[in-house]
Amino acid sequence: MYSVFLVEDEVVVREGLRNSVPWDETDYTLVGEAPDGEMALSILKDVKPDILVTDIRMPFMDGLALARIVKKTQPWIKIVILSGHDEFRYAREAISIGVEEYLLKPVSASDMLKTLDKVAASIEKEKEALDGLERLRERARSTEDMVREKWLCELVTGAADPATAIETGRERGVDLVSRHAAVAIAELAAEGDDFRELGRAKQTILAHAGKTPDVIAFSPGVDRLVFIVKGETPEAVEESAYTLAQGAKFEAERNARCGVSVGIGSTVERVGGLPRSYADAARALKYMAATARRAIVGIGDIQALDEADIARLGTDPVADRLRYLSRADVEPLVAQYLDMIGENPAKAGFIAYYLLYDIIVAASAIVGEFRGDARSVFPAPLHQGRLAETAGSRELFEAEVRRILLAVVESREATGRGRGSDMVERAKRYIDENFARPEISLHSVAEHVNASPNHFSAVFSREAGSSFIEYLTAARIGRAKELLAATRLRSADIAYEVGFNDPHYFSFIFKKNAGVTPTEFRSGLTGLA
Repeated sequence: MYSVFLVEDEVVVREGLRNSVPWDETDYTLVGEAPDGEMALSILKDVKPDILVTDIRMPFMDGLALARIVKKTQPWIKIVILSGHDEFRYAREAISIGVEEYLLKPVSASDMLKTLDKVAASIEKEKEALDGLERLRERARSTEDMVREKWLCELVTGAADPATAIETGRERGVDLVSRHAAVAIAELAAEGDDFRELGRAKQTILAHAGKTPDVIAFSPGVDRLVFIVKGETPEAVEESAYTLAQGAKFEAERNARCGVSVGIGSTVERVGGLPRSYADAARALKYMAATARRAIVGIGDIQALDEADIARLGTDPVADRLRYLSRADVEPLVAQYLDMIGENPAKAGFIAYYLLYDIIVAASAIVGEFRGDARSVFPAPLHQGRLAETAGSRELFEAEVRRILLAVVESREATGRGRGSDMVERAKRYIDENFARPEISLHSVAEHVNASPNHFSAVFSREAGSSFIEYLTAARIGRAKELLAATRLRSADIAYEVGFNDPHYFSFIFKKNAGVTPTEFRSGLTGLA
C-alpha cells in the first residue's frame, strides 16, 4: 500500500478527488489533506506519506514552494503537481525541483489513478535499484574502503591523531573541514534475525545520507552506522542531524523489515571533540536500550538525568526498564512478563514469585529516586504469604504488575524528569492556550519552546505518545464538541472558533476523529436530551 496526501485550496476539487477515487479498492490510502501548503507542511512531517499531490496556486504557500521544502526535508516523498491550463509555464520549474508528475485540471479519477500507478512504479524501481546497488557495492568493496572506515572509526573513538586528521582525511577523500559537527549513531535490529534485512536497511540509509553533502557516513559493524554531521552553526548541525535521523529511520523501516534507533551526540567545534560527541551518542543509544524503545534521542534529551542514573544503565535490567517507562510501554511489558511465566501451573507460580519480588524491589528504589514515597505504591507491608498468593494466580499477577508499573510511571510524571518532558509540557500548555489561532504550527510551537522543528517533533512524539498534529487536532475537536453541545453556533462558525480556516476541512477532520459529522454529533446530543 502507498500513502497519499492531498493539498488543494479549492474545496470542490479536493472533495471530488477524495470521493471519486475508490481508494478502498486500490493500492493507495488517502492519509490526509490540507487547504494550503503552510498547513500541509506541519502535517507532512507527522504522516510521512509516500506520495504528495498538490495544487500549484494556493494562498499562504503555493505548491512549488511546498515542493521545494519537501524535497529538501523529506526527499523520499514523490510529488504530483496539479495545474490549470494557464499555469503550464510552471512546468519547467516543477521539473527542476524534482517533481515526478504534472497533471492538468480537471483531473478525473482514472487520470489520478494512472498517475499514481506511474509514481508507484518509480518507487518500486528505486527499491530494486537499491537491491542492485547493495550487490554491486559488496563486489566493489576494496581495501581502500576498509582502510577509510577503519580510520573514521578510530577518529570518532579517539584512537586517531586529531592534529593530523584534516590532512589525513583529505588524502582519503574525507572532508572534515567545518565550523561545527556532531556524531549520530544508528543501530539496526532486523525482525526475526534476518541479517539480509540488515544489509538492505544499511544500503537504504547510506543512499539517503549520500544525498546530503555535509554528512560523512560509515559502518563500523554489521548492525551499526555512524554519521559525522557538519554545519556552520550549532543550530544548523542539530537541525541536520534530526532531519537525517528521521529520514534514515523512515527509509529503512519502509524498505526493510528492520527497526532503527538513532542516538545524537553533542555539537563540537573541533575535530578533537568528535570522540566526546560519539560517546554522547552512545549514551543516548544506551538510554534507549534500557527503555526498550526504537526512537531518535539526542544527548540533550537525557542530560537532565543524573549521571548516576546513566551509570546504572545495564546493571539491573528490571530497574533499567522501569526507570524510563512510559504509559505506552506498560501493556507490552505486562505481556512480556506473562510470556515469561508461561502456562505450566507447576512452574508458573515459582517464576512469577521471583519476577514479582524483583519488580517490587526495583519499583520501590526507583520511586525513591523520583523523590516519591514508596508507601504510596505499596501501602501494605510486603508479606511472603501475600506475595505467594499473588504469584499463584495468573490474573492476580497480571493485575499487580500492571498496578506497579502504572504507579512508577505516575511517580516519574509527577517529577517531570528530563528536559524532553519539560519541553513537551510547555508545548502542551502553549497548544492548549493557542489552538484556536489558525497560524499555530509545528514551527511556531517549536520556536516557543526554543527547539528546532525536527528535534521538537521527535521529542514530542516520543514523550507525549502522539504526534504534534494529533495533539493539536484533539484540542481543537475537543473544544468543538463543547461548542456544539453548549451553543447554537453554526458548524462553520465553530470551525473558525477552534482554528480551522476551512469549514469543509473542519467537517472532514471532525468526522475522522469523532466518527460522525458535527451536525450528527449535535443531533445525537439532542436525541439523548
